[in-house]
Amino acid sequence: MAGPIPQTTPTGFTSRRFDFVVVGGGTAGLAVAARLSEHSGLSVGVLEAGPALLDADDENIRIPGHYGRSLGGSLDWQFETVPQPGLHGRQLPWPRGKVLGGTSALNFMAWNRGNREDYDAWRQLGNPGWAWDELL
Repeated sequence: MAGPIPQTTPTGFTSRRFDFVVVGGGTAGLAVAARLSEHSGLSVGVLEAGPALLDADDENIRIPGHYGRSLGGSLDWQFETVPQPGLHGRQLPWPRGKVLGGTSALNFMAWNRGNREDYDAWRQLGNPGWAWDELL
């Protein structure tokens, strides 16, 4: 079982030597860091711009009923798309998490399934088993 998340200051981090530095402590970055750290001879550092919140630290992340409250707040980079021609030049919010766990910490790992045509195109490109019905 993993222990507590070791944290350090920027000076402490930069004074260490790492075999790998993973930039971004979202779900993908943490998965890469975890896999690399399975090799006992490797030293792995993770850089995350936001805090390493524990579940109890922020009720907007801890309580599923508060889904959406953290969007646009201090744990969100608050990115926007470029103006969208098909939306009469409107820009859309593009929430990205600035917290250990990344955007998944902001949205409770909510997931929306893509459209049928995209999945079916994957199969048509030569990826058997990746069509809409097969993945469903």
